[in-house]
Amino acid sequence: MASPYAGKPVTQWADVTRALVQAHPLTLPVIHDAAQAAWARLWSTTVGDAALGFPFAEADPPATVVGYFFEKLFAKELAARFPAVWRGGKGSEKDLHCLTNDALSVEMKASGQLGYKVYGNRSYGQQVENADAAKKEKEKDKSGYYITINFHGQTLTMLRFGWIDADDWQAQKSATGQMAGLDDTVYRHKLMTIPGPYILNGPVQLVDGAGPKAAAELTAAGLTTIGQLVSTKTVPAQYAKLQAAARERYKGLY
Repeated sequence: MASPYAGKPVTQWADVTRALVQAHPLTLPVIHDAAQAAWARLWSTTVGDAALGFPFAEADPPATVVGYFFEKLFAKELAARFPAVWRGGKGSEKDLHCLTNDALSVEMKASGQLGYKVYGNRSYGQQVENADAAKKEKEKDKSGYYITINFHGQTLTMLRFGWIDADDWQAQKSATGQMAGLDDTVYRHKLMTIPGPYILNGPVQLVDGAGPKAAAELTAAGLTTIGQLVSTKTVPAQYAKLQAAARERYKGLY
């Protein structure tokens, strides 16, 4: 698949991304609403039957499990809203399969690590040497539309929509590393943030410059979330600049 960014300087990537998103049947508000519904449904899920069942949260599920079930519920939510257009992917299909045009199908990547980055398997960022593996990788082209999801615990912290090319994924340099990541230029120019007040529920550690010491002191002052930091009138004096920067970054959300 030819990249829509091929031959274009980085300064034009954001314009390409906006055009791609505008041409896609999924709008940012639809993704936002479906994600909120799926996230709420996930954490209201009960595991087991009426006799011995327990809330999903009580299982203390690892982030990979949370991401997997969220993606499945998100696909179900879209299928319920647009049954003639969307369903969950099967086999080598992408996570969200578009029934009307496979080129519009969407891959999903979720990360429960503290931060706003997402990760792929190491195979995303390296040459596939095994012939069978190469065939499988070809069947599921890793270039195309992506929805990325960041969460921390039971809090959804960031949703993005855009396009990622297969060669955007960079494998860890360590031979034992199992993940591939994305360059900052991809986050800035090829993925559009889906805005919403949900972002303010993220932990204060997500604010740029809020290291462990700052986070601990802000938490001790009762400021545990981004929303609390940007809205308070009584921030500790040493964190006034941090608050000002956070207000600038998250303006329009509070």
